[in-house]
Parts: sequence; structure tokens; C-alpha cells
Amino acid sequence: MLNKITDQRSAVIDSIEAAAMSNPDNLTCGHGMLNIAVQNVIDVVTEELLKGKTLKVEFANTKKIDLEDTIRKAINVAKLSGADGANAALIVAVVIYLAGTNAQAGIPAGNRKLGAMARMIAGVDRSGVSAIPTSKMNSKISCFPAVLAVYEALAKGELTEIDGYKVPTGGALYGHSTLGEDIIWPQLAENGARVGTEAMLKAMAGAGIQHNKFAAALFGSAAILEIIHPDAEVPDGQGTYGRTTSVALVGRSAVKAAGLPEKLHMRVTGEEFDTGALIGDLGLILKDIGGPSVIGMMAFNEIISSFAEGIAGASC
Repeated sequence: MLNKITDQRSAVIDSIEAAAMSNPDNLTCGHGMLNIAVQNVIDVVTEELLKGKTLKVEFANTKKIDLEDTIRKAINVAKLSGADGANAALIVAVVIYLAGTNAQAGIPAGNRKLGAMARMIAGVDRSGVSAIPTSKMNSKISCFPAVLAVYEALAKGELTEIDGYKVPTGGALYGHSTLGEDIIWPQLAENGARVGTEAMLKAMAGAGIQHNKFAAALFGSAAILEIIHPDAEVPDGQGTYGRTTSVALVGRSAVKAAGLPEKLHMRVTGEEFDTGALIGDLGLILKDIGGPSVIGMMAFNEIISSFAEGIAGASC
């Protein structure tokens, strides 16, 4: 029965691809959109799930985890479908994340973060988030306003009450400790995400662009996640020990600053997502993914239109 269903699905997909390729406009939506790349990546991930593969970033003392094979297959398909390395890495990481994969997992021997794994498998260089553009909104805004605002606030001492000039030497005193995990990093996470998100909203308004709350929160998160420890634990009352990290604090703050709903729901299935966790994880993926282009970010934006609340994509 499974083979019959797979054959039927393949026949439908083949016919859609043939129709799409009959006219270039069908492939690009007028902007070079990576429609077929996204479709084919989703198909690869679906096949892996149907085979019973576990798509998890695992805390394992191994040279390689199973997820790497799926990422490699999906990236190869994305590249064959017209995506360059960075765009392929982004599309694959986001699709696999929404399929139920965690964005990070401690410090195993294999790489600990989904975005970084996808980037390295795609053979893409690391890129600072200030070079990453938003999706095309007639004009587009890079993450630079968020990065600039965060660093200006750092220089003014506005993101944490702790003055680094007064901190004793010796990393163990303020790293994974009460000072680091209960005070410094939570303050940097919350204040940095807020400052970065607000800067993106202001920059969009200044460019005459209708502000995109999702893009602002995403970029505000990515900007501060380049600075703080993404695997740091959080203070009591702000999450579950061993399961909630500073990434969650970043996402919550960005969501609040942008005015996004606290919960999102997947179209068709109705599955509920915590918006703060989603934004934090996607920000972590984005800051590790390399340098996607506007076209790659457009594809990313449309993937997020799968949420019924319409925070991104054509429904935004």
C-alpha cells in the first residue's frame, strides 16, 4: 500500500513539475523564487520520515549523527533545483526544523546546531547576520540595523547591569555560574532582542516599508544570538533546567517587542507552536546558516506562511 501511495504521489509531483517548467514565470513568481527547490526538499524530508528516520540533533559522542544524511540528501536536491549553497542550507534547515527537529542540542562530538550543520554540509562559509537581507518587500532591509543597535547599546552599558571592567579575571567566575547564567546572559538576551527588534521595525518604517513583525523579531533574535551563549541555562522560573536555554529568552523578548501573538498554529494540522521558542530557534538557525540572498529569504518567508496567523509570506 505504501509503495502505491508513493507512486501516486510521485506521479502527481512529476506532472506539477512538468507544468511548472513549461513556462519560466511559473517557476519564479516574477522574483526568482525557489518554489521547486522548496517542494523537492519537503519531498526528501517526507520520504525520510516515512522510512522511520529520526530527524534529531542528538547529544551523542559520535563522529556523525543520522540527521546529517537527511540534510545532505535534501541540500543536494535543493542545489539541483536551482538553489545556491547558502539558500539551500537555509531552506533545508527550516523545513527540517518545522518537521519536528530541534535547533540545538548541547555539545556533542558532532556539531550541536541544526543551522551550522546545514551550512557546513552545503559547503558554505560563515557570514555575520548584518549581511543577511530580509525578504523582498519592494525594498529590503539587512540585519545591520539590529546589529548596530545591539552594539551601540552594549557600548553604553544598557544591556546588562554588570560592568565588565569590574568583573575579576578568570572565566569560571562568570561563565556557567550564577553571575553568568542568572544575571548577565538573561539580561543580554532580553534587552538585546528587544533593542534589535525595535531597530528593525524603525529601519523598515524609515524605508517606507510596512513593518514586518516576523522579520523584525527574527533579525533582532539573530543579532543578539551572535553574542550570547546559546546553550546557557536560564534562571529559576523562566524555564525547565536542561530543556530551556537562553535562545528561548531571546525569542520571547523579540516576540513581545514585535507584537507577535504568543501562540501560532500550523495550517491544516492545527499544531500549536510557542512563538517565542519558534522565533528564538529560527534566529539561531539564521545566525549560523551563512549568507542567504533575498531570494533565499523570500523562500524562507513563504515557508513560514504555513502558519494560520499569517505572520509571513503571501498571507502577511
